[in-house]
Amino acid sequence: MGGSQSSRKISVDNENAIQVSQEALDRIQAQLNAKQAEQPQQPPSPQYNPPPFYESQKRQQENAAEEVYWARRIENLKRAHEKINAGMLIEYQKTLKEANELFEMAQKDKIASKLPPCQAEKAKVLECYSTNPDKSLVCSVLVNEFNDCVCKSRIAAVSASS
Repeated sequence: MGGSQSSRKISVDNENAIQVSQEALDRIQAQLNAKQAEQPQQPPSPQYNPPPFYESQKRQQENAAEEVYWARRIENLKRAHEKINAGMLIEYQKTLKEANELFEMAQKDKIASKLPPCQAEKAKVLECYSTNPDKSLVCSVLVNEFNDCVCKSRIAAVSASS
């Protein structure tokens, strides 16, 4: 149906066609060239072209205005960043100080916990024994105090670890 092409052909004979000789065409072309040569060339319609100095001055003013705008914007951004950096520096200093204080406290606790308990009582017992080498019963009261101190520190250590 629609898949095949039509095999019909149409031909049109133009009985009113005009044949122009080459000589006639050359004459018409020569006349057109002569008319164009006779007519003075008309300049294009006048348009206002501002002087180049005005254009460059206007462009310079626009550039100067943009420079001022961007310089102001950059300064505002610098100030904002300086404020942020100052705040961050203050917070950094506070945090550093707190961390150092905590570190020092932890160091003191480690030092205190590294020392054996009851050092004062131990020193008293040793002094008593050195001053009374032949009378050890004289130091019995100090030895009992040292023993009580050691027991208390053991109880404290056990209760702290559990």
